[in-house]
Amino acid sequence: MAAVLDGDATKSEAEQILKDEALAEEELLAELENDEIPAHIREARLEQLKNQVEDFRKFSEKGYGTFVEVDKEKEILDITTSEEKVVIHFFHPDFRRCNIMDKHLKVLAEKHFNTKFAKIHVEKADFLVQKLKIQVLPAVLCFREGIVVDRVVGFDELGNTDNFDISVLEKRLAKSGVISLPDVRAEGKTIFGFTKTRSGSSSSEED
Repeated sequence: MAAVLDGDATKSEAEQILKDEALAEEELLAELENDEIPAHIREARLEQLKNQVEDFRKFSEKGYGTFVEVDKEKEILDITTSEEKVVIHFFHPDFRRCNIMDKHLKVLAEKHFNTKFAKIHVEKADFLVQKLKIQVLPAVLCFREGIVVDRVVGFDELGNTDNFDISVLEKRLAKSGVISLPDVRAEGKTIFGFTKTRSGSSSSEED
């Protein structure tokens, strides 16, 4: 239970807590009592659990834990401006590497329930493609509170191979601050706490 409270929850962990909030509270109490933790800390942890349950409930209603395809640019704008941490994949179905990226992002969406994952076909996102200067696919953009803080363009940073391990992508996103990993700290923080935007290459995908 402590691991769920202290970092990103998986979709299954979040669903289990939502399914039986009382049991989750009992398990946390038992864990805290076994560790002989002072009363004020126990109360703080219980309050943290209640807040997390409320967050999980909201996330579940908004489709967190799934990698969804969005058909309209307005939906992307709504998602990125209303949610704290968002990962958006700008893709084209005819590109092999976009399909590979989709496969990995689907897994990561279920593993990192605290982050919203979505994708949009570039042909349905002309305005955003121009505004965000997307020239290479796959293009994975990371948003924090409506701001583009980072981007993963192509596979250059992933070993430049179609067979890169999902952990490479996961650590890369963790460095952007849009997902959490215990052994990875977000890099390139600005004075406002956001990661500085990285520009992508101008080359094109070869399929």
